[in-house]
Amino acid sequence: MKKWIIRIVLLGALTAAGYAGYTALQAMTAQRQLSIATAKVRQGDVIVRSFTRGELRAVRSVTLTAPNLFGTVQVTKLAALGAFAREKDLVVEFDDAEVQSRLEEKQLELDQIDEQIKKAQADLAIRDNQDQVELLRARYAVRRAELEVKKNELISAIDAKKNQLTLDESKRRLSQLESDIKSRREQSQAELAVLREKKNKATLEMARERSRLSQVKLLSPISGLVAIKQNRSSVMMFGMQLPDIREGDQVQPGTPVADVLDLSEMEVLAKVGELDRANLREGQQVTIKLDAIAEKQFTGTIKSMSGTASSNMFSGDVQKKFDVIFSVDMKQLLSALGARPDQIAKVLATAEANRKKPPTASSGGGMMAAMMAGGGMPGGMGGMQGGGMPGGMSGGGMPGGGQTMGAPGGAEGGAQRGGGGMFGGANLTPEQQQKVRAATQKALNGKSMQELTPEERTGIMAKVREEVAKLGITLPQRGGGAGGGRGGPGGAPGGMMMPFAGGNGPFSAKDMELAKLPPPPEEDSQVEVLLRPGLLADVEIIIEKIENAVNVPMQAVFEKDGKQVVYVKNGNKFDERVIRPSKRSESTMVIAEGVKPGETVALADPNEKPGDKKKKSEQKPAGGGGAAGMPMPKS
Repeated sequence: MKKWIIRIVLLGALTAAGYAGYTALQAMTAQRQLSIATAKVRQGDVIVRSFTRGELRAVRSVTLTAPNLFGTVQVTKLAALGAFAREKDLVVEFDDAEVQSRLEEKQLELDQIDEQIKKAQADLAIRDNQDQVELLRARYAVRRAELEVKKNELISAIDAKKNQLTLDESKRRLSQLESDIKSRREQSQAELAVLREKKNKATLEMARERSRLSQVKLLSPISGLVAIKQNRSSVMMFGMQLPDIREGDQVQPGTPVADVLDLSEMEVLAKVGELDRANLREGQQVTIKLDAIAEKQFTGTIKSMSGTASSNMFSGDVQKKFDVIFSVDMKQLLSALGARPDQIAKVLATAEANRKKPPTASSGGGMMAAMMAGGGMPGGMGGMQGGGMPGGMSGGGMPGGGQTMGAPGGAEGGAQRGGGGMFGGANLTPEQQQKVRAATQKALNGKSMQELTPEERTGIMAKVREEVAKLGITLPQRGGGAGGGRGGPGGAPGGMMMPFAGGNGPFSAKDMELAKLPPPPEEDSQVEVLLRPGLLADVEIIIEKIENAVNVPMQAVFEKDGKQVVYVKNGNKFDERVIRPSKRSESTMVIAEGVKPGETVALADPNEKPGDKKKKSEQKPAGGGGAAGMPMPKS
């Protein structure tokens, strides 16, 4: 009996201890839940925003590259780094000593060939006169023999036979002389044709050297900031920084030497993620804040977006993102920088002038550009501009594209072939082509197109147009541009500039002669250069404004069993409630169903055990809340 009493007492003590522990645990849980941060369910306007970071850059830029001078390409003059180059200002000049030397040699060779042609023509004229005298004597001998033959009836048979033999011999000599004269004339004409061929070849080489000479100066096609490139042809060692190109450096043909950046119109280039890209569209308003002017904001719009994502393996973020370009309100930006109204108007006028110019990716040419510009491949065939291919294109450019076409020894740089080749490939009948050729030959007056300056070619083309217009032929106003579109000799005036060719197409010989280096940055006011490319900027994109929306902070939304839930406070505890999200911004979740305005929700999981925090901290965070990395369905 005593044992049973002891057992009952022990059981009661254990029961009382267990109840006390349970009560203490419930009190601790309630206390812990009461200490969880909470927030109210709100109802009001929600602005969905997206943020990105990019870099400021110029809308337009031109890269000036070293031409192929078929020799040493050495920089003799170079604009200062940071100088502001106006249109037609000299940016880079190369040593032209070798080109001038070759040009003088070609000119001497051409003069020698001209003298040889004159001598051959004089010898041919003398020989023709001698042949005419001999031919006249031979014909006189035949006529005399014919008269002697008429006496055969009155003389003996032997004398008659002699007269007949004399006549036959005179005729044979006359026939042989005529054949010899024809052969000698053809031989002399062949020798003259060879000399003319040599002259045409020398003329083409002269044109090619002149084209190279026109490329020793690189002028700025637009107004902008000069940025000097690094000299990648110098000897490099590990850890050594590439030096900038300087005066006296030798560069390879096609090497970028300098950039001209149009700072009158700027834009911001940034990258956005996949979720943000789906909500963006061109024309959306954005707010831009530059790090250099952190206290001011500027408005802009989405200018363009890439259709495919890309990643940079050398950066810390390997995630693929989309490129987005934002335009900047330049008037607002310049005003914030303290520019006066007249200065702003000047910058905007520069932007408008540069905007109207044709797009120019580079000037000076690369390997292909140098070849097209008349430089040709070293030791290989000549280029198509100014120089031409042997037996091929001598005016520079393609047939029917506004250029002349002809072979060495052919018709005046191809001007007489095809009739309309010099005028953009006009569709002319054979009769009209013949008239155009005749008018062109008359205007050239025995000269070759390659021997003329761009101004002289312009005058020749004007005369041809006037002459054929009188005959009822209208030639189109298009062509290859003076010098094959980029300043080399041989093309027709008034054409389109090739964006990749070398030389200085839009500039005349007078522009090249008068071009000067822009003043250094310290000697120029540089009103147009108030900002520099490469400045970092924060961009805020306003995606959508949702009116009268029920919303909670992003930290209050959690994912559980594939569903999104919130914990609503009910007295001293939190009830789990499934919600249907609508949209979200960077910090707010818009809820379509599940909660009501005014309710209190937890900003942390109230059912989370102490050990769960350690497990979650070891995992890679997905960003702001339980559902931060989840795409939200649209309402």
